[in-house]
Amino acid sequence: MRRKTRLTIAPIALIAAILACNLPDAQPPTDDNQVPPEIKATLAEGLRNGADVPITATFSPIPRPSATSVTTSPTPSTPLLTLVQQVDCRAGPGQNYESLFIYPANVSLEILGRYDAENYWLVKSPESSRRQCWISGAYGQASGNLEETPNVTPPPPPAAQQPLHAPSFQSWNYTCAYNGSGYNIIVALAWSDKSNNETGFRVLRNGGLVADLPANSTAYTDSATIYAGQTFVYRIEAYNSAGTAGANTAPISCS
Repeated sequence: MRRKTRLTIAPIALIAAILACNLPDAQPPTDDNQVPPEIKATLAEGLRNGADVPITATFSPIPRPSATSVTTSPTPSTPLLTLVQQVDCRAGPGQNYESLFIYPANVSLEILGRYDAENYWLVKSPESSRRQCWISGAYGQASGNLEETPNVTPPPPPAAQQPLHAPSFQSWNYTCAYNGSGYNIIVALAWSDKSNNETGFRVLRNGGLVADLPANSTAYTDSATIYAGQTFVYRIEAYNSAGTAGANTAPISCS
């Protein structure tokens, strides 16, 4: 009876040993939160197929783009002189310099330079013969990038000139054509040049500048619109650095 029992236990122990050899090695617990999704999917596929081969994965960190700091500098604004009233733009910084052009109020001119001793600005002047001229700072408001505006040495002052003789009108002929609300008027002016030292002549209509003419000019034709009850008075002025001298027409109307 005892011999039969030993024969039964031995085969059972042998079978248990064989089964133990075929069992997979125990794996340490894995924290699912630390396993990338693509590795989880690979492991799951291996388990479904009965795989018993350990999987080794190598992880490379993905570089993140670094933030780039961009600094922009504002573009300096062009320095401008905006006129607050009508003013002569002269050949130099002072009243004794020749007037090259007369600018009305509210015109903005590009500043080219400065002369702090007399508070004058050198400005770009496409309308004048020299393409640049000087305006007193008392007649304009400067703005823009003034820090880099250079100090400019002014031209030498002109020699003193003799006073001018006023021109005298020879004629002022005009025509009027009704245009439905007013009249188109054409005025032909002619005068005698009584001086030999003028810088030029100015034509003014009711006190406003119409034209700036060179020396030795003796005629000008003006076109404008005039309304019933309105009158025009023209003035011709000879000018140089010493001053002006002029003459007026009689009032002109088209009513």
